[in-house]
Formats: sequence, C-alpha cells, structure tokens
Amino acid sequence: MRSRHKAVAALIAAVALSLSTWTSAQADLVPPPTDITGSDTTWVPGHLPQPLLDDVAHPGSATEWWYVHLMEPGTARTFIALFFTAPLPVTTMFYYPDNGQKLVLPVVATPTIASTTTPSAVNSAGGITYDRARGEYHFVFHANGYDIDAWLSRPTPGVTGGPIRYDGGQEMYWTSPVATSHPTGHIRTPDGRTTDLAGWRGYHDHNWGSFNVLDQRYSGWEWGVSHEPDGSATVLGGVVKGNGVWQGVIAHADDDGVVGCMATMRLYDWQVAGTFSYPAYENASCPDGAARRFVPGGLDPTPLPGLNHTFHVTEPFVLDVGLLALPESVGETVPGSIGLIEHIRTLPPRLGG
Repeated sequence: MRSRHKAVAALIAAVALSLSTWTSAQADLVPPPTDITGSDTTWVPGHLPQPLLDDVAHPGSATEWWYVHLMEPGTARTFIALFFTAPLPVTTMFYYPDNGQKLVLPVVATPTIASTTTPSAVNSAGGITYDRARGEYHFVFHANGYDIDAWLSRPTPGVTGGPIRYDGGQEMYWTSPVATSHPTGHIRTPDGRTTDLAGWRGYHDHNWGSFNVLDQRYSGWEWGVSHEPDGSATVLGGVVKGNGVWQGVIAHADDDGVVGCMATMRLYDWQVAGTFSYPAYENASCPDGAARRFVPGGLDPTPLPGLNHTFHVTEPFVLDVGLLALPESVGETVPGSIGLIEHIRTLPPRLGG
C-alpha cells in the first residue's frame, strides 16, 4: 500500500540525472486530470507494525527502500532521505527550505546495506537503525553539506499492509512503523545553520515486493501522511491499477492505537503544474462499520465508526521525468497539521490513456 514516493521520486532522481521542476506559471499546456475510475475496498492483509518482523530486509525483492522525513510545523522546512537496496543500492535526499528552491539531490555513498534480522539500512552517508532497548529509530545523514543526527522519539506506529496485487503480477508491501514522532537532535544545512529538532515531527516507512515503479502497466499511487497538532497522525497509501481503480488504506494513529479501513478515494480541485495535473484535495473515507483496529496479529474484527479524511496540497512540488510524474508536495489535513502528499502517475494516464 503506499506509497512515497514518494520513494519513486528519489529512485528516479538517483538514476536519472535530468529532472525538470515546473510551476503553473511555466505551464504552456493543460494536461487532462489524472483521475481514478473507482475504488476497490477489498481488504488487503494488514496489522500493527512490528519492526523486528516487518522493517527488516526482504531478500529477493525487485524493489525495496527505507524512507525517513523530518518536518517543521509552521515553516514547512522538510528533509527527506531514501535508502534503496533494490533495484539499485542508492540513496537520494530532498530538502525544502522555509523559502527558496526545493532540492532533490542524489547522494554519493557506498551501496546501502540492510539487515534481515535488525531494522536498518545504512551506508557511508548515514542510515536509519532501530534501537530495541529504546524502542526508537536513530536517523543520521551526512552528505551534500547536510548533517543530521536525530532520534524519532515518542513514536506512534502506523500500519503494515500487503500485498496489494496489480498489473503484471506485481505485489507491493508497506510498513510505517513511525507514523509520527517528536524528534530530538539537530539538522545542519550547507549554509551553516544548525537547528535543534525540538518541535519538529518525524516519519519512517519501508516498501518492498515484486514491483517495478517504472512499469507502465499500472497507473501510479496515492500516498500521504499528516502530522496533526494533537500529536496524532493520518496515513494514506495505495496503488492505482492500470484500469484506474484505486486500492488502499486510510488510517488514523494516536496514543490509543491505529484505526483504519480500505478507503473510497475522491480526487478534486485539479491544478496544472507544467506537464502534469494534480488534485489539490484527496478525500479518503469509509462508512460506519467498515473500519477496524490494527493489532499485532492482524485486525480486530470489531466494527468501528467510519473514517473521513481530506489531504490538501498547500505547497505543490512536481518533478516530471517522462515515464513518471513525481510530486512530493507539502500539505495538511486539519488546521495546524503538516504533512506530505503524493499523486504519482505513469505516462499512459497522463496522455489520457
């Protein structure tokens, strides 16, 4: 389920050096909306994340990555790192300053190495590792003039789900062991500015499976996470299949646990960014009785009230690399929240196919 790209953007940035950033002011074309044709609410297997089982390496995966982001409410400063082991053991970073140009940069580092027994993905640029005694993740990064040392403290888990099965026999798994957290540590940027991470929010997820993000038979995915002012989080993730049908989850995570459901998706208020159209709003919902509580072994069968969450893009950021258009846009759900939203599409649906 999920998504990233979020991570897909990073992989393309790492292996393709030609990226074009577009704004609506530069748009000469009006591409058609890249909408969905419907929602498949069939349950995909899911459970509460268990890092020592879910967040370890999965040898044989065609694609696998570990993703971390740090966000500062109020300014929308954002740092993102992706550590891939497959199809290539590469790393990419994103940085969104409080003003100025958003950046996507490949990272020169040794190949990413991940463990099959301990949640970790590391290379010479840093990595993400799980400390069993603390029950927290440690994220370090030192490349391209950036230096980060952060603990994802007081973590609230999200969901583990999959496989979602789609075009060409592909399967995708997703775990978000940190839906939100309250980081401690620092971030230092190339301008010499060092910021204590107190007041920031942090997220970590991991995708793997027999899928290829460049495959043109599927349409793309929708993904989002919102760090909400009460300390909770809302996560969204799923695949849009080649027939335009979305299948994915919406879940809300707080200190009492995680409640989610397979969502009906509605995309609206279409905007144009260069060669790509994206929805300013993504609404994911399910009716009363359809939601379930995620527990370590699966889903509690007790029916729960429905969910209804809307993600709103507030700062669009779109990369068009031909075979894929790759947003990782800043957004929100409720007032005072901050998060990231992805509406990713392959080339055929963007051409109206």
